[in-house]
Amino acid sequence: MTGRLFFAFFVFPAIAFASPAYSQAEQAEPATPLEAVSNDGSVAEKEPLAAVPTAEDRQAIDAAAAPAPLTPQGKALRQVLLTLPTGADDEERNERAALLSFYENRRYAPLWLAASGETTARTASVAAEIARAADYGLDPRDFALPSGLDQSQQTAATRVGDQKPEFIAAGEIDISRAVLKYARFARGGRIINPTERLSSYLDRRPQLLTPEAILDGIAATDEPDAYLRKLHPQHAQFEKLRQKYLALRDKKKNAVARRLLANMEQWRWMPADLGDLHVWNNIPEFMQRVVKNGAVIRKERIVAGQLDKQTPVFTRTLKKITFNPTWIVPESIKVREILPSLRRGGGMMREWQLELLNKDGEKVDWRRINWYRTDIRIFNVVQPNGPKSVMGKVKFSFPSQHTVFMHDAYPPDKWMFNKARRTYSHGCMRVHNPIGLAEILLREDKGLEPAQVREALRKGGSDNEFDIERRIPIHTTYFTALVDDQGKLHTFPDVYGHERRITQALDGKWSQISRGKDHLAPVQLEMASTQRRSRYAEDDAADAPPRTWRNNASFRGGFLDSLFGRW
Repeated sequence: MTGRLFFAFFVFPAIAFASPAYSQAEQAEPATPLEAVSNDGSVAEKEPLAAVPTAEDRQAIDAAAAPAPLTPQGKALRQVLLTLPTGADDEERNERAALLSFYENRRYAPLWLAASGETTARTASVAAEIARAADYGLDPRDFALPSGLDQSQQTAATRVGDQKPEFIAAGEIDISRAVLKYARFARGGRIINPTERLSSYLDRRPQLLTPEAILDGIAATDEPDAYLRKLHPQHAQFEKLRQKYLALRDKKKNAVARRLLANMEQWRWMPADLGDLHVWNNIPEFMQRVVKNGAVIRKERIVAGQLDKQTPVFTRTLKKITFNPTWIVPESIKVREILPSLRRGGGMMREWQLELLNKDGEKVDWRRINWYRTDIRIFNVVQPNGPKSVMGKVKFSFPSQHTVFMHDAYPPDKWMFNKARRTYSHGCMRVHNPIGLAEILLREDKGLEPAQVREALRKGGSDNEFDIERRIPIHTTYFTALVDDQGKLHTFPDVYGHERRITQALDGKWSQISRGKDHLAPVQLEMASTQRRSRYAEDDAADAPPRTWRNNASFRGGFLDSLFGRW
């Protein structure tokens, strides 16, 4: 009897609990409200379970969440976008992709034209601004717009909506494409890669905005004409040059007007933010300015590169100021200047107290090497700082692929600063009174007083470096026209020919552009023997021509003279 009771009380309930008919949901949430006892003994009523949606309910929910079907105008707009040409270059391809994404996100709702094809005030303002492109040195003919965008000139048929959807869609896309092209040209995109198309010395890029940013920006503003105007450079010099150009633009063949256009184009390549403190070296002017908060706080003369060893046009950030610097001879000078001297006896090594180091920094006796069979590029040629240092007392480093610096001048070479046309260096910029420049920059970066800077120069030893923490851009530019604060236009010689190249490009005369040499190409070296180039070879008289010795006592020039045939 006891066993049967145990089975009845324990086994039957367990079977019932495990049965599918007695689910966990039924245990937790009965179909009818239940009174539950809380921890404090009070009774709370639970909410009943929500009803399970029926199939009809789900269909209604899905229908409400689904996007509305495209209008005939939307379908036409999508079709026009899909048939757009892929584009001739990366910029056009990017613009096409941006248009597809922009209108897809808008469910192909037009931005410029109503469903009837009628224009709006914002459309008319954009069309009017593009028509004024010549005021900014652009050509309105470059931006194809549909006819009849002037609201006052719209036909009655347009106003009552008689245009076909595909025509309206084509006009809508034409306007957006014109806006994107205008934005690209306003930011310098007429010459998309000056380095490749004009000269390797022009290390500049148009300051393009993404086409996505342009479309989103102009769609979000109530003043699209003002938006387009602000795409042009906002630098004060650009506006000053533009005002001068407006006074001359009716004289299209005027040489000054063409010069202004070329200089305005270069401003489209400049960074939008020049830096609250920056150094500006303008090559055709041979002048350096230090600018702080828009005001020039220092102006000095510079020496720039020779015509075949030009100072490149670029912007980098100042990284170091070095007092009493060692000169590490660039590879181009090693191959083209030092090596020929070594093959003739090494007069330059002696005169300028140059040293030969292997790649581990160990000094090597250059007199015991056959320079007709040894590649000088496996060595470093250096000049420790001293009385004949070509770097002078201070160097300003802003690293780039061009391997150029700003630095002091060897005392006998300082006559160069008194010349009007100062194209004498191998590409670096020699600065008049460079210690004054160092005093300004170290005061701004580290709070040093002038006396502390001069103390560092006197007692800091060789290669006394100061790392620059503040962002100080070094802008090396090629402006042949500038307007001063009194509104006077100053022009400078086109010493390197960059102005001519820019003008030819703007005129579409690409085939006439002479790019010149690629100064970044690897330096070529001719060897007497291509075998065992890295071997240290004992002097082999059979490889060397008879040596002609010169009387160094008669030497009166600077380092540049020594690089041009003194040995």
